[in-house]
Amino acid sequence: MIPVMPLRKTPIYLSLAFILSVVFAGCSDPLPAPKDYNLTCYAASYVKGVYRTENGGRSWFHLDLDQADLYAYFKRIYLDPRDKSTLYITTAGGGLFRMDLNSLTLKANNGFEGKTVSSVAFAPSSFFNEQGRGEMLAATNGSGILMAGKESDSWLLCNRGLVYREVNVLFSQGNLLLAGTAKDLFKWSQDSIEWVPASVGIQNKNILSLAADSEASILYAGSGAYDGERSFFQEIPCLYKGTDQGKTWTDCDEGIPDGTLGFTIAVNPARPERVYLGTSDGIYRSTDAGKNWSRMDEGLPKELNIFDITMARLPDGNDVFYAATEVGVYMTTDDEETRWVSRNYGLEPTAITSLLIVPD
Repeated sequence: MIPVMPLRKTPIYLSLAFILSVVFAGCSDPLPAPKDYNLTCYAASYVKGVYRTENGGRSWFHLDLDQADLYAYFKRIYLDPRDKSTLYITTAGGGLFRMDLNSLTLKANNGFEGKTVSSVAFAPSSFFNEQGRGEMLAATNGSGILMAGKESDSWLLCNRGLVYREVNVLFSQGNLLLAGTAKDLFKWSQDSIEWVPASVGIQNKNILSLAADSEASILYAGSGAYDGERSFFQEIPCLYKGTDQGKTWTDCDEGIPDGTLGFTIAVNPARPERVYLGTSDGIYRSTDAGKNWSRMDEGLPKELNIFDITMARLPDGNDVFYAATEVGVYMTTDDEETRWVSRNYGLEPTAITSLLIVPD
């Protein structure tokens, strides 16, 4: 499920919030601002296309190429792990695009015209054990999952065993490949060469987000709106945790309000007990591998949709997190106490739907 646009109208609210923050600035000691870092990042804007920063978000510039085909779509951006100069851009209704960062060209991928493409993932071609299949997969709303063929710009259906074709998210790490759909979670079986259900213990099977620690020993699945039946007082968990490669799951949303949508999950690889969850109700952080969660909203507007969270470990040993929100980009460091700071200079005043940090 891709969040519905248009977004809330916020300019008046944000102006009032800014005035109040100035008036009451002396009433309490604010948390310190995080340290700035010179990082290369890309951001997808809802109104326009893709922006770039080379100083950690202190200033952004719109990439100097024709991106009109990307305007006014909810989109996500992915760095090709095989070629760090290539971005793939998924859109809600505009198809799939490939951006070459060297030549600054944008090309639509054939076969996706007019489709909602929700996610991209890369997996070893040995997973599929069939001739003519590549490593890149694209999830769609309606056509299921397609895989890049060996021929240029050719795509093949990869839906064997996939009962539901409205796919929200793909996740690949090591020998694990998962697909979250609007109705269930599936895992790719290398033995039977098909998708198999993998949601034992999950009550809300509308899976929007997937993440894992660096060893894929702990998995997390965030869910969207629940459309099943429930009793009057029953609460349906919005977040689940698995420790056996997705065979079974337990709920792990203590501290997160009922009905919250889990749009994105980020696990700190160096400190896997620290997990960030971007939701329809702001940002939550766990410091005990998902057992308990607390809202992490210092410096953020209230009632905020968080569409993406990404992080990087810096040479000085600090960990920096960036959040894509409905009112722009925010940054913080993964300290015990910290606050989010705006990093929006040069961006259009609109939602940022996806972020990525390019490693050095």
